[in-house]
Amino acid sequence: MQSLLYLLVTLAILITVHEFGHFWVARRCGVKVLKFSIGFGKPLWKRRGKDGTEYILAAIPLGGYVKMLDEREGDVEPQDLDQAFNRKPLRSRVAIVAAGPIANLIFAVIAYWFIFVIGVAGIRPIIGDVAPNSNAEIAQLVAGNEIKAVNGTDTPTWFSVHKLLLKSAEEGEVVDLSIDLGGITLQRQLEIPKQDNTQSPPISLFQTIGITPLRVELKPVLAFIAKDSAAERAGLQAGDLLVSADGESISNWSAWVALIQASPDKEIQIKIDRLGLQFDLRITPSKSANNTGVIGVRVDSSQTTIPEELQAELRYGPIEALGKAVQETWSFSLSTLKNLAGMISGSVSTKNLGGPITIAKFASASADSGLISFISFLAMISVSLAILNFLPIPILDGGHLALYFIEWLRGKPVSEQVQLQGQKVGLILLLMLMFLAFFNDLSRVFG
Repeated sequence: MQSLLYLLVTLAILITVHEFGHFWVARRCGVKVLKFSIGFGKPLWKRRGKDGTEYILAAIPLGGYVKMLDEREGDVEPQDLDQAFNRKPLRSRVAIVAAGPIANLIFAVIAYWFIFVIGVAGIRPIIGDVAPNSNAEIAQLVAGNEIKAVNGTDTPTWFSVHKLLLKSAEEGEVVDLSIDLGGITLQRQLEIPKQDNTQSPPISLFQTIGITPLRVELKPVLAFIAKDSAAERAGLQAGDLLVSADGESISNWSAWVALIQASPDKEIQIKIDRLGLQFDLRITPSKSANNTGVIGVRVDSSQTTIPEELQAELRYGPIEALGKAVQETWSFSLSTLKNLAGMISGSVSTKNLGGPITIAKFASASADSGLISFISFLAMISVSLAILNFLPIPILDGGHLALYFIEWLRGKPVSEQVQLQGQKVGLILLLMLMFLAFFNDLSRVFG
């Protein structure tokens, strides 16, 4: 239920931003807007504004629309012809159609700007261990090294290190690292192999290059219990502290994860602490798609205090944050396009595509992690929505823009018959994409 709520909040925000882009530019171009709707289907609420536009909140929150005055969709009074969409010059129609996805990109920039100004708390990127014969060992990295910069960009937290290395892993390259060793700055070169997006389950980037970050051992307090999970069947509740398994005391979350993953379909007797009282429970981890055990819980990281000497923060001033926000939006847009191209070519698995269930889970998880995490999630989904709408598929904004480009080349609009056939093709492609996303969602849920 909580996941559904956050899904609705996410869709409401991003759809409103998208449709407001169309609405705002249409009004500036002198087009009369008849309806502004968030959602499809039966109206749950509607009101006519002083501007003559009917504002609607509808029952199906999977999209929205801005209905403009248009001779192709009905009779237009002679005195209103100059406000009809189809009577506007090509540049105005292009601006109106492009305004929706552009609004989503602007929203992402604003969201990232807010995140960078407020600051992102994290852990200093100190290496905890280096795997033998790994790329990290070849680069002469050792435990205790702190990564101060990657290719000249400061990296105050592990998050900032991972983001820069992940970008290098898109094509595979050698990066320059600035390493702090007891106050001495050293330069190292680390080879980052090209990321294999077809592998399932994916291997973490740090594991690939042979680095184990120095991490804070989390206190094993549960924050979330998935419905119909092994944890729920065993009687676990949010707030429970895991104490021991089969009589052996386990004090940190990492050790619990290792135990559960190594015990698919094996019953474990566990002891928990709930509000100061201890209980014995039996739990049998389910077997996941990659044959490891899972019980359907999430750790409450807020119950663990990060030592002050390991605390760090990624933060910029208001002006610098704007540049970083634009750069982040641009970088994620390119990454999204590369992944889409990879899915078409087969170099990226289509299993990475997610639908409403996946979005709902990530929305809920990000919201549970705090405001900054949820805003970051909104920014990423907003960019994805913009890129999707820019695709030259009939029925999407990008399809309309493609038709306008052809109109500019030909000097006249494409015939209505061609447009109608194109919309049928676009609808089929969109339904196929939605089916694949739903199929992936269901596969993740039912294994």
